[in-house]
Amino acid sequence: MKKDQLFSFLYALGKITLGLLLHPYQTMQSLIRERAFIWMALLPSAVFVGAKIIWFFVLVPMVRFAFSCSVSSFFGCELIPFFANWLVLFCIYWQVMLLYLLLRFSLAFRD
Repeated sequence: MKKDQLFSFLYALGKITLGLLLHPYQTMQSLIRERAFIWMALLPSAVFVGAKIIWFFVLVPMVRFAFSCSVSSFFGCELIPFFANWLVLFCIYWQVMLLYLLLRFSLAFRD
């Protein structure tokens, strides 16, 4: 029974996450009306923190160790800062957009 509830909860989280990524306007509208998963408006911040932890403690050290970035001229070593900056920009943009939609729909559906 608890296993089914866990799978149902994870399915709902996955579906909302995909909705916030692909169709943020419609998904945020539904979240505001239902109010059960309103906390998922902070999802980009959680993605950013999780990605930063994985990025700095797993991926970057592994790439630098495997390709000896300080010695060799592997093109992947120069791409590390580019992808890190892109990830930061994407998560900030996504978070600002979701907070705007949260405020907009909260005011619209106040009744």
